[in-house]
Amino acid sequence: MLTAALCATALVAGITGTWSPCGFSMVETLGSAAQRGMRWTTRAACATFTLGALAGGALTFGTLAALGHAAKGVGGPAATGVAVAVAALAALGEARGVRIVPQIRRQVPEPWRRRLPLPFASALYGALLGLGFTTFVLTWAVWALAAVSVALGDTTAGLAIGVAFGVGRALPVVAIAPSSWRGLGARLLATMAEHPASLRLVRAADAMCLAACAVLLAAGPAYAAVVDSTGTDPSTAGADVAWERPGTGGVISSGGLETVLPGDIPAIGGAFVAWRNGSAVTVAIRATLAPVLQFDANGVDELAISQTWIALRGTDGSRDTLDARPLASPQTAHRVISVNAPDQIGRPMLDGDRLVFGLVHGKQTSIVSVDLAHGRRRTLRSGTNVQYLNPSLLSGALLYVRVSRCAQELRLARRGRDHALLRLEPVAAQDRGHDHGHTTQGSRQPCPGGPRPPGRRLLWTTALAANTAFVTILGVANNGALTPSLLAVRR
Repeated sequence: MLTAALCATALVAGITGTWSPCGFSMVETLGSAAQRGMRWTTRAACATFTLGALAGGALTFGTLAALGHAAKGVGGPAATGVAVAVAALAALGEARGVRIVPQIRRQVPEPWRRRLPLPFASALYGALLGLGFTTFVLTWAVWALAAVSVALGDTTAGLAIGVAFGVGRALPVVAIAPSSWRGLGARLLATMAEHPASLRLVRAADAMCLAACAVLLAAGPAYAAVVDSTGTDPSTAGADVAWERPGTGGVISSGGLETVLPGDIPAIGGAFVAWRNGSAVTVAIRATLAPVLQFDANGVDELAISQTWIALRGTDGSRDTLDARPLASPQTAHRVISVNAPDQIGRPMLDGDRLVFGLVHGKQTSIVSVDLAHGRRRTLRSGTNVQYLNPSLLSGALLYVRVSRCAQELRLARRGRDHALLRLEPVAAQDRGHDHGHTTQGSRQPCPGGPRPPGRRLLWTTALAANTAFVTILGVANNGALTPSLLAVRR
């Protein structure tokens, strides 16, 4: 919703720019050929102008978002707070019709249309107007969108904002230019030039869009940044993060430096890091990667480790198994649980003596916590109509994935408060919930937002650090293939 609101704001901001001297100039320039009977030249010029505007907008806002992504500290709660303030102040300025400062009074080079073929000149003009800051600025929204793009640091959103801005820049020009000397185009042009209320109306629309952006930014529970575009299965210890990179193996990031581990399915906890190489599991000192112990564990496919324990999930024929071994005597395996297919044990995570994992039993999913020191077991979450998956623990806080009919949520439960850090579209398709002409009553009504196709992203494995939650997002291709990416969510 936030990206949609930002794109709507960019679209209206682009349209508002048509009231500038450059906007009127472009209408006259592109329409001049049609006025002389050269309609195909005008159509070609409109097409190239549009392409130029799209390219210019994408370049400006995509670059600003990329700079924000690359800058340290950008994209966190403080930056989001700045974005909220900027959007709110810009909305107030637009609503009150405040004069734009700083102002860029440069206009497009007039000789281009005399020296260059009109379609080529139009492409250059479109690019200049699409860039946003190379000609006269007629709305606070342009400056606000630039600040928000940097603050969010989301390149995809930046490109979307830029394309929407380019569309707004091009749409009125190409709609009016072919008939700018007579007919509907001429009447629209006269309204724009002779009635200041028309500009006040579009600036009011800018204000409403900016206000909506400010509300959505403020209401957004967290900001997510990509850690590894192909990463999966994170684990954390202190400020370090480890994860699996398909095709590479285990990776550990410490102080911003990444190190490839000599094995896969890595896990970190306490002072240790663990990995698998073949059937051998190695435990090493996290700071130096110096091995401290090694043992064989056939069939292991997931690891978790703390200062005192290592947990191993694996398969034994048609059974899922979960064992825990004290690091003081790693040859002693304690069977925590085993289940027969189709029941499943989820990925384990450790925090000191506490082990948590997800469990699928028939139609029910659960999050189970086990105190390994005392053998006590608790069910923290359970449901049949709602799925509870992939938990992580840290100092009493529980991070997990909740999947319902209407949404996927990355949720954090801490000190009696349980709230969503990240929310994605549901994985199931939505329909109207009733046949045409029949009653709308029933329990399967469409979720808020109405009928929709199934989502193309799945929330998956998690890890919890002091100020950040990590989650794997699985992208679903048309052929059903899953592509992971690892996100960090500031909390």
